[in-house]
Amino acid sequence: MGKRYIGEIKDKETAKKQYDQARQRGQSAGHVGMKPRDTNKFKVAINVAALSEVTFYLTYNEILQRRRGSYDHTIYINPRQIVDDFRIEVYIQESREITLLRVPPLRNDILSNYNTAVRNRYAIVDRTSPTSAFIRYNPSREDQIRASMHGLSGLFIVEYDVDRKLDAGDVLIVDGFFVHFFAPTGLHRMARRILFILDTSGSMIGTKMQQLKDAMMQILDDLQENDLFNIIEFNDKISRWSTDLPVEYATPDAIDSAKTFIKNLTADGWTNINDAVLEGLSAILNKNISDSDTTPVIIFLTDGDPTAGETDTAKILNSIQGRNTKGVPIFSLAFGENADYNFMKKMSAQNNAFCRKIYEASDATLQLTGFYDEVSSVLISNLTFQFIGKETVKSSITNALIPNYFEGSEIIITGQLASRDLQELRLSVTGNGLNGTMELRSASNIYIHGADHSEKKKFEGFSYSHIAEKMWAYLTIKQLLNDRLRELNTTTRHDMKYRALKLALKYNFVTPLTSMVVTTPLNRGQNNVIDPNDNEFGASDDPYSYWSNNIPQAQAFTMTSPSFVDNDPHFIVHMKGIDTSVCFDIMGIPGDIINLVRDEISGIVVNGIIVSNKRIFMRKKRKDDSTDSSQELKTYLGSIVISGFGTHISITPERWILNGDVHKWLSSEVMTSYKTKIVTDGTGEMIVVMFPNRITLLVMKHTRTKSQKRAGKVDFLGFYIVEDRGFSESTHGLLGQFLYRKVTLEKKKTLKNGRTRGKLKVHGNTRKPRKVFASLGRRLNLATNSKIECWMVQNNGKRLLDGNYMDYINRRNVTDYINRLGGGG
Repeated sequence: MGKRYIGEIKDKETAKKQYDQARQRGQSAGHVGMKPRDTNKFKVAINVAALSEVTFYLTYNEILQRRRGSYDHTIYINPRQIVDDFRIEVYIQESREITLLRVPPLRNDILSNYNTAVRNRYAIVDRTSPTSAFIRYNPSREDQIRASMHGLSGLFIVEYDVDRKLDAGDVLIVDGFFVHFFAPTGLHRMARRILFILDTSGSMIGTKMQQLKDAMMQILDDLQENDLFNIIEFNDKISRWSTDLPVEYATPDAIDSAKTFIKNLTADGWTNINDAVLEGLSAILNKNISDSDTTPVIIFLTDGDPTAGETDTAKILNSIQGRNTKGVPIFSLAFGENADYNFMKKMSAQNNAFCRKIYEASDATLQLTGFYDEVSSVLISNLTFQFIGKETVKSSITNALIPNYFEGSEIIITGQLASRDLQELRLSVTGNGLNGTMELRSASNIYIHGADHSEKKKFEGFSYSHIAEKMWAYLTIKQLLNDRLRELNTTTRHDMKYRALKLALKYNFVTPLTSMVVTTPLNRGQNNVIDPNDNEFGASDDPYSYWSNNIPQAQAFTMTSPSFVDNDPHFIVHMKGIDTSVCFDIMGIPGDIINLVRDEISGIVVNGIIVSNKRIFMRKKRKDDSTDSSQELKTYLGSIVISGFGTHISITPERWILNGDVHKWLSSEVMTSYKTKIVTDGTGEMIVVMFPNRITLLVMKHTRTKSQKRAGKVDFLGFYIVEDRGFSESTHGLLGQFLYRKVTLEKKKTLKNGRTRGKLKVHGNTRKPRKVFASLGRRLNLATNSKIECWMVQNNGKRLLDGNYMDYINRRNVTDYINRLGGGG
């Protein structure tokens, strides 16, 4: 039996970095991330060390979503070879009688209208009891060869559902936590007031437009005569199918007319999302029909981002929220890779709905109609889940208010009980149905002690222990991330992300924030187990998610910064080819303007201006007991000027100036200048500048105490490159030149004084490789208030830098320089 290494759940950037570093060292490593089209499909990348053998076990829990009337459990098969012993076993144990169970033939990712009566010939189904089933899939070598010489490939799917009644559902209670499953039957669909907003801009030309037309033809056929509907098509212009009324009843004549409208759609022009959605809201909220006995739904589809009218997505979101006074659900379909999925996710989340990606493939029509089937049939609206008495911890309950319950779906509510000994939970579900207000009371309570080991279980090692608690944690994470999309307050948004990440790390969940990594430990005799309280996570794509009002978030934000300059002033850079950072100092004089970053392609320039502390006279004692006075002068970054993409920012410890407008450090603001976002945290410590193309820069302010200032010390700034993907390879400057540079450690030795000396090879974006000698030391990172190990290069970074350090210094008039950049005032 070989060694066993347990996978660690870490934040996404840290996990990927750890995997890449292990692979560079030649260690065995595995990395698990999430594949895009199906959230339960994992990518496993494995690097096997020479002459070693690895077996990868993936053990996970998954909440099956009920869609269109059944649960689908999917296993992806792609061994790319014939397997001697190929076996899949699925065991189902339910609380209610299983009424539907089928195993269709293998299929690929592309959806198809397969015959549901056709079953998988190699799957054997054993109904062990009315509430349980055992499925065994064990194709022989010959069976696999008949499919392909490369073996089987496709999706192995088990579809099932259970007996349902018009009741409040089932409640699972385990060790102080509960999970409530709600999916009643016997309800009639409510009449709909449905509006389709369809993108017909030039990018929709060809296959996408035809697939949209095909899907709309099927969808129009589904409308009933008591439904109200309208269609808006938009590019840089807006037009409606029904121009006489906001919405019309779906009579046969109206359906025929709408189909003609759809057939005549053509793709042309730009994309005016803002005006199209506002027009749709005006129609569906028209006072003449908004009080009718119909449930309003908007289905919005686009394949791009806003390019006409209002193009600032933040302003579009604000406009839509301001207009949507009745909280009409806006379901979004992001068609193809060029759709702005993050923007559409926010729009739907802020308007009581969700967004779905539609992949450009031959099954796009089925994807569109499938989505419509999921959200078009509302059975109950305005649901409220009430848990009676003091049996629950109210603050722990997830999603107690649900706008709509859709036919064929399931609502899951979880929470914590006031006592671990509770075995029964009383509850009430109220909402509006076709016939008015309705209430469903009580539910079937299923109490399971965590230590219970049922004899019915087929798999050794499985336990119900903590299953309800894990479901609560998982659904809480999902709710936090979804609520974060709705939230506008910067500090609250960060707190939501922080809480979600903390739960994901504690319960070992692979989420949009985390990944799993497996590496063999280096020089350790134990598994490298992650600390659940470890909060280090990298920079997000979202400017609103950075902040909290405390120092630990500064540590988290700068933890993955590849290069920065801080203190008096220390430059610390991280380059490819070496794990340990490289550091050097630049000895300027007050008034020096030093170039930190210059990218001729993007146009981004960052300069720093040197200041010094006030003159300090140190009294030193000579050997003959006489004294002498000496002067110590330390320099810092007193100003930082950032320019690019039409934006000019001048920052000092006292204030910062954006395009001539003066701002205070203590204000909490999110501003947009052209396509650049500027975010301040309100604590007076940080400013983030987010340029397009994933370039994120951070400026930190370090404030001295009153006693330190009396001693002559001054406030100063630090500059950090947080995200550098958008910089070009021609980027230069004292920091910029290292973004695409490589350094390798060729030799190191320990001197008699105990210090470590190393010879570094500098290459990559240099004219020719250079050799640099450095000493291993430690530098203080003020952002994290910790010392980090680095290779220290002396003499102002000689030979590490291109040219001489004076090439990066300009000793012109500082005031004139700031005014020329637009920072005056």
